[in-house]
Amino acid sequence: MNTLKKFNSMNKQIISDTDKIFATGVFLQPVKCTINEKEQWRWIAVGFEDDSFLDGEIVNPNEYAESIKDLIIDAET
Repeated sequence: MNTLKKFNSMNKQIISDTDKIFATGVFLQPVKCTINEKEQWRWIAVGFEDDSFLDGEIVNPNEYAESIKDLIIDAET
């Protein structure tokens, strides 16, 4: 497998806002946001793999929702 890596002049790897990385069980993507009037980049979960748990029970998380209660998909719907 051929992987193209981009580096800047200080030999530091460059990523873009469309790149994704995989951490154990989750795909992450960089997103620019404003926290306390300070602009910064954060990793945001954009996909899940394998089981997710809440209080020891398996749950099905949404990547995004209009309300906090909709971040977990009701298993009966």
